[in-house]
Amino acid sequence: MMRVLIVDDQAANRLLLSDMVRGFGYQCLTVNDGADALAVYPRFTPDLVLLDVLMPGLSGLATAPKLKQLAGEVHLPIIFITALDEQETLLQCLEAGGDDFISKPFEPVVLEAKLRAHMRTRELSSSLAEKNKALAYHSSRIEREHQIVEHIFQNSLAHNYLDYPNLHTYLSPMSMFNGDLLLAAPGPLGNIYVLLGDFTGHGLSAAVGALPTSQTFFSLTEQGASVGEIVREINKRLHHLLPTDMFLAALVVELSASGERVSYWNGGIPPAVLLGADQRAWAALQPQHLALGILTDNEFDSRVSSLRVSPDDSLVLYTDGLTELPAEQGMLGVDGVRELLQGCTNMGELTAAVQRLMIGRKQRDDVSMAWLRCRPTGLKPRQDNTTPSGIPFEVKIRLHSEDIQQLDPVNQIVRDLSHIPGFGLVKSQLFTVLQEAYSNALEHGLLQLDSSLKSTPEGFEQYYQLYQERLQALQHGWIEFGIEYCPARRYLKLRVTDSGTGFSHAELVAEEPTDDGFGRGLQLIRQLTSELCWNDNGRTVECILPM
Repeated sequence: MMRVLIVDDQAANRLLLSDMVRGFGYQCLTVNDGADALAVYPRFTPDLVLLDVLMPGLSGLATAPKLKQLAGEVHLPIIFITALDEQETLLQCLEAGGDDFISKPFEPVVLEAKLRAHMRTRELSSSLAEKNKALAYHSSRIEREHQIVEHIFQNSLAHNYLDYPNLHTYLSPMSMFNGDLLLAAPGPLGNIYVLLGDFTGHGLSAAVGALPTSQTFFSLTEQGASVGEIVREINKRLHHLLPTDMFLAALVVELSASGERVSYWNGGIPPAVLLGADQRAWAALQPQHLALGILTDNEFDSRVSSLRVSPDDSLVLYTDGLTELPAEQGMLGVDGVRELLQGCTNMGELTAAVQRLMIGRKQRDDVSMAWLRCRPTGLKPRQDNTTPSGIPFEVKIRLHSEDIQQLDPVNQIVRDLSHIPGFGLVKSQLFTVLQEAYSNALEHGLLQLDSSLKSTPEGFEQYYQLYQERLQALQHGWIEFGIEYCPARRYLKLRVTDSGTGFSHAELVAEEPTDDGFGRGLQLIRQLTSELCWNDNGRTVECILPM
């Protein structure tokens, strides 16, 4: 039953009004002044107050705002009782917090109508207050749950190596949780891995995949897994965990310890840009695969691309939030990003340019960028303190065209050999020598590519486009690794042979590499090994790697 508080210093008015109010079906309490009204309010908690304007002591005008304050967030209707009809007095009543008036003598029909109308307003206000209270409770719970999830995410990213000196990043999420993911980790060979990902959607729902992705990434990079192995395992986990409408567009990059070779897999991320020291765009790491989490393991394509980079080149990675920024003609787009990069020499300048584009415009998506300088990483290979094995052995591994198209053999070979006691001491050097020899056998021996193409940005891009086309079309041919371990003399004898037509290696054995990088790979081999020689018209390269 709704409760009405009657405040009037005239006993006759109190009696008359209380009889009427009870007759309307309401509970009623009467007091004779404002002080008593304030005193009984906490106990009676009225739903409506009939308040006389003129009373001795605390007047109605002084009592009304105090009653409103006691009512809190729920609306308390106050109907002033007055015999006055001066406009100034009525205005003062409204300013004091009054909601309506009733004049003496009282008309029962008018009074009942006013009470019922204001009671409906009171009920609506009470209902709204309850809903606001419930919303505040749920909001508090959600905020607490978000804090817990954020704490878990922060702990899961504790190993994230974003403070690597040659990696600079920019992350601008649309909400508390970022649907983009940027991970970096050092490898055991002195190499460094970077993953830039973009989950479907925004906010918490988009970020739930970050935990399994980061766990898999950090675990495999610590083991020195290849880029292909990393993306295959992440795809397997996300395909199992995520709903069918969620996936992760991702670009995974590995920069060698020397800073001269980039291996990458791009599934649905806009093409990263390779900037030369002259700020010209030399190449784009085009997306060639579907995003992670869509395909089954049997359907998944983990083939990796690679390219040689020059000292002080920069690799700029970004998500589609950057391409979707507003520009003069629609969105910025991939071409707009490349134009934007032309005037930037570092991440600070790029960030400033992006923020200028965002002034006064609504951000449509999470925006993430990474600027990786292609320099020697300066990261020390993981130490191996075991005693070298005393058992000599010789290994031959022959890869045919299908294996060459699908595998990242050098990483796998080095990982397997590193389990042999003492081999961890030369793991980084072994990887570099085998990778450079294998790349030359593949690019020049089997694919018949001409390195002189790489002397210009246009030719550089054409070179790696031809590389992809010829690799995919490769149906015949093989490359063979020969590894002989001589513990007595503490060295590895390495041999890489291909079935190609051979090539002139005179320029490759020059004492100094040319300005365009021609022969720099074999120059690295020369620095790390001894007794370097070619046989069989350039089809075989042999060298000795000291241990």
